[in-house]
Amino acid sequence: MRLLGIETSDDCSSVAVSCDGRLHAADTFYSRLVLCNELTPRILHVLAGDLHIDGIAVSSGPGSWTGLRIGVTTAKALGHALAVSVVGVPTQHILAAACGPQDSVAVIQKARVGYVYAGIYAVREDDVEELAPVQLLAHAQLYGRVSNATALTGNGLPEALETDERLGELNMISAPADVVRAQLALKLASWPAQYSFAQVAALRPQYMLPSQAERIHGIRID
Repeated sequence: MRLLGIETSDDCSSVAVSCDGRLHAADTFYSRLVLCNELTPRILHVLAGDLHIDGIAVSSGPGSWTGLRIGVTTAKALGHALAVSVVGVPTQHILAAACGPQDSVAVIQKARVGYVYAGIYAVREDDVEELAPVQLLAHAQLYGRVSNATALTGNGLPEALETDERLGELNMISAPADVVRAQLALKLASWPAQYSFAQVAALRPQYMLPSQAERIHGIRID
């Protein structure tokens, strides 16, 4: 099977192509403010212009509201155009898997100011098990939630540490620099038996927070 992976939940995004379970091509790039312009050309580049693929896995959140929306929308558009399945993979599962096998790793992502998304996972060679589901937490709530985890990771840690120094006593780790998150999306995806227009249409990012436009102007965005 030839599969496309897309991960756009943060300022650094990636795309990857695997063939029969092996990474064939990948591209990781700084995407803040340029994702709309960069994502599709980079997808075409890793596909080497060959649009014959069997499925698409996309990071589904939580994370950057704009990044997730662009990534999932692009994946769905390609899925519909090529009549292939599109599978959403929880972003926290991807970030946990990036750290390698762990008994319990707490993934802590930036949310709005003063808050993080936090969940706890057991990571094995081939899968990720949710031990505690992702929640939106204030910095003051975080230590009580993650203090028993064997490791902590995520871009929400530096700011949270400024609020609660106890977090610095815990085991903080980072994913190796050569980990391609889009490849992990492919590894963790559960593929349906066949393409379904309804399944692709129903895929939605896991935002957990409304966008700035929704909060400030009361605009509803589905």
